[in-house]
Amino acid sequence: MQKELAEKLKKIPSLNKGPSSSSVVTTGTVQRPVSTVPTSVATGPSSSSVPPASAAVASVKPPTTGMPAVPGLASIPNLEAVKRAQELAAKMGFRQDPQFAPLINLFPGQVQVDVPVPQKPTKAPVLRVDALGREIDEHGNIINVTKPSNLSTLKVNINKQKKDAFQILKPELEVDPESNPHFDARMGIDKNKLLRPKRMTFQFVEEGKWSKDAEVIKLKSQFGEAKAKELKAKQAQLAKAKADINPNLIEVSERIITKEKPKDPIPEIEWWDLPILVSGSYDDIPDGVLCEDKLKKEKITIYVEHPRPIEPPAEPAPPPPQPLKLTKKEQKKLRTQRRLAREKDKQEMIRQGLIEPPKPKVKLSNLMKVLGSEATQDPTKLEMEIRSAAAEREQAHVDRNIARKLTPAERREKKERKLFDDPNTVETIVSVYRINDLSDPKTRFKVDVNAQENRLTGCCVISEGITVVVVEGGSKSIKRYGKLMLRRINWAEAVKDDKDGDEDEDEEKPPNKCVLVWQGSVAKSSFNRFSVHECITEAAAKKVFADARVAHYWDLAVNFSENDF
Repeated sequence: MQKELAEKLKKIPSLNKGPSSSSVVTTGTVQRPVSTVPTSVATGPSSSSVPPASAAVASVKPPTTGMPAVPGLASIPNLEAVKRAQELAAKMGFRQDPQFAPLINLFPGQVQVDVPVPQKPTKAPVLRVDALGREIDEHGNIINVTKPSNLSTLKVNINKQKKDAFQILKPELEVDPESNPHFDARMGIDKNKLLRPKRMTFQFVEEGKWSKDAEVIKLKSQFGEAKAKELKAKQAQLAKAKADINPNLIEVSERIITKEKPKDPIPEIEWWDLPILVSGSYDDIPDGVLCEDKLKKEKITIYVEHPRPIEPPAEPAPPPPQPLKLTKKEQKKLRTQRRLAREKDKQEMIRQGLIEPPKPKVKLSNLMKVLGSEATQDPTKLEMEIRSAAAEREQAHVDRNIARKLTPAERREKKERKLFDDPNTVETIVSVYRINDLSDPKTRFKVDVNAQENRLTGCCVISEGITVVVVEGGSKSIKRYGKLMLRRINWAEAVKDDKDGDEDEDEEKPPNKCVLVWQGSVAKSSFNRFSVHECITEAAAKKVFADARVAHYWDLAVNFSENDF
């Protein structure tokens, strides 16, 4: 090991390129502490085995080049001596070649000591500028300085730079298409259109774009920008996971087979040809040739028959909003506000000169306040004018009332509108009454006349032991007629007195009464007017209803029992 160390020390003067020092530094031997570890320097097997260079280990003379002596090489375990040698070499300007490791690294198992090397002070750079303000070096050459790119600037400059960077150039046509002998102008190729820049196309906003932007803004304001980005990333992952689902794993519902509607059989003759043909069949037209004598010419007119309109199969429109119900106090307040608004508009029009201002309302009570000194000049004439103006205002009031007054026809129409429903209404209400006995002529007259006065249609069928009354009409008329039949008439007393003594007086009849069997709405009325029919048998009574296609009314009344309700 001492041999290798000696070879290293021989190479150090040749590797040192630093400035030489004229001063000679001498160092004495360093006493090492007492240690039981034997060294090859102190004791050896024989003096002849030590090379001649080993004598320099105990005392090293400084070289002529100014290389300082490194003490402590003989005492390797003493780290403090090695550290002081390194610091002394650094102070004297010794620069170690990077190809060689420090001396302290030659000894394995020792701790490496970092020795700070002082740097030489650098001079401040000198700024040289030519006449044009450009930076030059000491020889007069222009120095190209790269400008920093992260400087803040205006949005206008950024947009301009983007526009210049992405400028769309017009295509250069190498050959004019018109000079080509194979060019066909009918193909619609226009040279100007090729050179013209393309217009911006109309782009539709994708569905859900604005809602997503609003949701992102809401998340930013609620959780912050970092939390919003995190939530957005989670939503994107969930959407991607949902999109990656295997469609073959989705359950398929059972397919419903739609039944085809059976087609109507082909008739022997169409319904539109039936009223025109004389014979009522196609036998008179064997070869498709139609003769005029086979047609009913009186059925052919100049008018066009339009089919009956059918309402579309859609849901009915929602009802209109109901008007707000106001109390008496609120209605009075609303009238006052409207009157003040009209008066304000009138004053504004007078101020703008659109209408003439009204004459001052002069009365005998405010004569002196309005006219002042003019009232004393000719009081008689002034009094006549005031009285004539008052009479004129009174007559104008009467004329306005007469103009607002309804004519007899309008009054009659108003009364009918109040008593009866609109005849154009689609709904028709039907009421079926059952009466035990309607033999009293006075009661029969009331039932008949009230139905006609209320403009009801229907019939009154009187049979032995039962009477059925059917009325059809509007809701107001049905309501009034129901009050007559169920409340106003005393049916217990409305029985004809029997003067025939043949009938057994001990036989008691059930009490006479009237009950409402059924009430509902129908599409259209079945009777044209109200009539009274007296029938001997039940079959004749039922035939009256069967002719009107409402035989079920009779069955309802006959089978009705109050115990069922």
